[in-house]
Amino acid sequence: MVKRKNVSISEDDGESGLINENGKVIFEDKEKKKRIKTKSLYRQPTVNELNRLQETETLFNSNLFRLQVEEILQEVKVKEKVEKRFLQWFTDFKNHLDSIPTDDTEYDLTEHTLTKKIKVKLPISEELKKTKCVFKFHKFETVDIVGSYALGCAINSKLVVDLQITVPSQTYTKNDSINYRYHKKRAAYLAYIASYLSKSDIIVDLNYSFINGCETKPILILKPAGKLQNHLSVRINLVCDTDTFKLHRFSPKRNNLRQSWLFSTTESEETDSPTPYYNSSILYDVTALNNEKLLRDTLLNSENLKQAVVLLKIWLRQRNIPISGQIVNNIVVYYVQTKRVNNIMSSYQIVRNIWIALKTSEWDKKGISLCKAADATPSLEEFHQNFPIVFIDSTGYYNICWQICKGTYYALKRECALAVEMLDNVKINSFIPLFMTPVKMLMKFDHILRFKNMELLKTSVLDKVSKDDKLNYGLDRLMLVTDTVYSLLAKGLGDRVHLILQMVEADFTWPVKKVLSAAKTDSCYEEKLAFGLILNKDNALNPVEKGPPANLPEALEFRAFWGDKSELRRFQDGSITETCVWEGEATAERRGITKQIINYLMDLKYGVKGSDLFHVMDQLDSVLVRKQYAGESSAHCEEACLDVLRAFDELRRDLRQLTELPLDISAVYGTSSVFSYSRPVPPVARPAPRQPYRRAGACLLKQASRRDGLPSLPHYTPVSRAVIELGHSGKWPGDIEAFRCLKAAFHLQISDRLTEQYSLITHAYPSHVDVLKNGLVFRLAIAHPKEITLLKREIENGVVKHKDSEESARLQRDTQLMPRLRGALHGLHQKYPAFGPTACLFKRWLSSHLLSPPHFPSVTAELMAATVFLHPQPFTPPTQPTIGLFRVLRLLAATDWTSEVFVLDFNDDLTREQITELEQAARADPRGRSVCIVTAQEREVGLACEPGPPPPALRRAQALAASALAYLENSLLNEFNDNLLPMFVPSLSEYDVQIVLHPSLVPEWAERVCAPPRRRPPTPHVGDELIPVVDFHPVLTYLDDLRSAYGDFAVFFHDLYGGEVIAVLWKPDVDEYEDFQALNANALIPETVDGETRYKVNKEAIIEDFRILGQGLVKSVNVL
Repeated sequence: MVKRKNVSISEDDGESGLINENGKVIFEDKEKKKRIKTKSLYRQPTVNELNRLQETETLFNSNLFRLQVEEILQEVKVKEKVEKRFLQWFTDFKNHLDSIPTDDTEYDLTEHTLTKKIKVKLPISEELKKTKCVFKFHKFETVDIVGSYALGCAINSKLVVDLQITVPSQTYTKNDSINYRYHKKRAAYLAYIASYLSKSDIIVDLNYSFINGCETKPILILKPAGKLQNHLSVRINLVCDTDTFKLHRFSPKRNNLRQSWLFSTTESEETDSPTPYYNSSILYDVTALNNEKLLRDTLLNSENLKQAVVLLKIWLRQRNIPISGQIVNNIVVYYVQTKRVNNIMSSYQIVRNIWIALKTSEWDKKGISLCKAADATPSLEEFHQNFPIVFIDSTGYYNICWQICKGTYYALKRECALAVEMLDNVKINSFIPLFMTPVKMLMKFDHILRFKNMELLKTSVLDKVSKDDKLNYGLDRLMLVTDTVYSLLAKGLGDRVHLILQMVEADFTWPVKKVLSAAKTDSCYEEKLAFGLILNKDNALNPVEKGPPANLPEALEFRAFWGDKSELRRFQDGSITETCVWEGEATAERRGITKQIINYLMDLKYGVKGSDLFHVMDQLDSVLVRKQYAGESSAHCEEACLDVLRAFDELRRDLRQLTELPLDISAVYGTSSVFSYSRPVPPVARPAPRQPYRRAGACLLKQASRRDGLPSLPHYTPVSRAVIELGHSGKWPGDIEAFRCLKAAFHLQISDRLTEQYSLITHAYPSHVDVLKNGLVFRLAIAHPKEITLLKREIENGVVKHKDSEESARLQRDTQLMPRLRGALHGLHQKYPAFGPTACLFKRWLSSHLLSPPHFPSVTAELMAATVFLHPQPFTPPTQPTIGLFRVLRLLAATDWTSEVFVLDFNDDLTREQITELEQAARADPRGRSVCIVTAQEREVGLACEPGPPPPALRRAQALAASALAYLENSLLNEFNDNLLPMFVPSLSEYDVQIVLHPSLVPEWAERVCAPPRRRPPTPHVGDELIPVVDFHPVLTYLDDLRSAYGDFAVFFHDLYGGEVIAVLWKPDVDEYEDFQALNANALIPETVDGETRYKVNKEAIIEDFRILGQGLVKSVNVL
């Protein structure tokens, strides 16, 4: 045992000596040293290594997590050469600023004398021009580097260095805090500095901008000249001396903005309402020096704290939560003060403790403060009366979170809870989703609300808000509109949503020599506002909004809020309450209830019509509707699947109650995708065929012609497959043929008993039984594990061996794996109702791009969709199918499938060791899976799932997914394009040959994505007296013939759901010359090359064979 306290050996010393059991170093001669060096891989660990391992166990989540944290910290660290270059540039920059002379001239800022002299424009809006004040430039004393760069916790990506200039107190008078005088003088001071900077040759690209989108707080943004401009930009902000204003003038209950100025009225109000928001815009500058000193004292010499700040900033940036680095710094300082964290902790421990603290915090009800002497400062209750979120700075007067909306804070809390949950989940590597995966708006939210006309929205909302609110927010009207609409949505949606997050795009940068209004006009500047909603899957689909009982005072408030939509209703429990009822019977319709609520409230409260709102949520719902049955209850795929499941449940009950069978039926399991709600075009009950040819209870294919001479095709009727498990018996034969004969006898008996006991129409076959139930056809087959064993059995030299074969693997997959997998996927849909439609959309998208099976197996597509729900990190499982498809496309495009393995644990009962075992087995699979998605069910029956798409098809799908995501982002977030069907339109230009089919002979041709919906008359009574022609698909039969005959020369692609084109792609070696061989002489034509007879594939003859094989089905064959 090593005694660490007796020795201290560096990692380099490990090559020069060994440690004995007493912890002493044994020095060896040179020969032994050399031997140890060559075998250093197996030497005993040094004390430093042991200490590091112990630290990892104590201070970090895992050794891998520690290595990843260290790597990312090193990666984002500002390079040393950049720091040196910036220091040199800053010295020159500071010297240039020091050369600015003092100007004793007083300028009336209502005139243009200052702008004419300095040759740059003041960064103020038109409304500030009415403020009367006199400005005199007093030269500043210092220019300081502040913020994250000064503290040593900046990130080199998009690096911005903050410079702070302290404006002398004599620049302002004590009354300048009123009516934006301070802001106007501050803007003039900034313009004065900009005029001198514009003449400097060490600066390029000098512009104005705003602090956090606040138009009354301009700043300067510039790029250093030379190579440094490629690495960073510089932001110049102005702050005040600490003695410029008395802090109590800006307490939350004080007024510093008069109604007479804001509304341009002559009447003066004796008691103006408080203006805490306006006051905070000045306090930001007044308290800056004190707060910066606190940050420096706490963070500057604490390396672990700085690393934690960097990790928090990376985490927030990846999640697009609008929280500034200054707030992050102050959060860390607060938890240091409260002894929640300290510098002895590792960066991981600090970050984890902060996440745990934030997820349980209540800054909206119980604010926090950095101020130690709170007796002489406003109370927290006073701040809570005026701000939604409260975090007080060290002075006790300034609310650091004055610009933070409730939605932002709730998003922060939610993300903290998810982060801790990921850290505690030992089954995943939490580092990747926490710090490496960007969370884009289109992927994060279930429902995004955008506004088509921002000016209309601002006008409508501002007309309705109170004067006190207008006075409080002053000229920052966009923030007032945002907070007002957020409050309306939060109250209206209630517990239907987990989160509402506002997303404001108001940043603007313009040249210093341009007037603000002109710059906005020239650049077509437009403010953008959106709200992202994460829905509560348990309540979002509830069509009834139950309010308070009618006899309570709250009922009046409920009626006032909901207007005419509120009505009295009596419920089964006898209660009579105010209620709002929303439209929606089918599940797909109820997913749009949040959209109904938002449209109704925006129209009721602010007169904004639904046509002026843009919802990102249900753009692809039309793809999930059967076009031939538009308007019927079973038109949507979920409702049609539900009808099949109901009929199957009745049939399963009938089967288990059958009598007079040699063995009882113990279980019946569905294996078709319809049982997991993931069949894009599910079966629909149809009336019995007219005047059919029949054999027993089955309909025969009728040879008939249409008026155009083409054959008449019966309606395509798919079967829903299921397997039957019989009771235990040891009398099954040991010969495979005898076994199958006995199975056929069981099928006959099951068919007879169903007909006799329940009058069901059945038809028995040796391999299965077809049963007609409620107009739907079910195909039942007996499954027994002994059949798989018999198929594996081989006899070599009199010795019985068991070896997997293609037939045994297929039977094992169909009878053992698929029943378990279907049950798991069905349970997943019950837990997350968006799974089934998401899988349907993904399969329709793949098929529309001609990647239907076998190019992309159906089961692989379903498992990929399931991965989005079982491994949603860093998101939460989607509630809307359209958003679910976006997530699946992102998963497909962004994943490195050559190295990534996903283990789907549907019941969450696998251990970390079992998951690792499955991952290793998937990587070692001799079939070579291109997509490694392993299920917990495969652990029970072996890796029997399909190996996945061929690598070329996978790469094609990934390229198409990346292109589709770019199209979606542009259509939904940059434009207002509701029509997303172009993403389902395939590109046929890359193929070599097109085989065009007659549309009338293509099953489900009317179900194409681009097909118009057709409202059929109501389906007459479904007849159960005859089984129709089932699974008759001439296009698939034709494709099987093509692949069988010409699969060596070409690859065939087709849209399974109504596609009328078969695209053909020649294989790369089809143009190569071959030697003649008797066994490989098909489709070859002789050619003379350099006097020798060589053989080449005869493409023209093969193309002609395409036409001959498809005679009657093929309309034309086009060579591209």
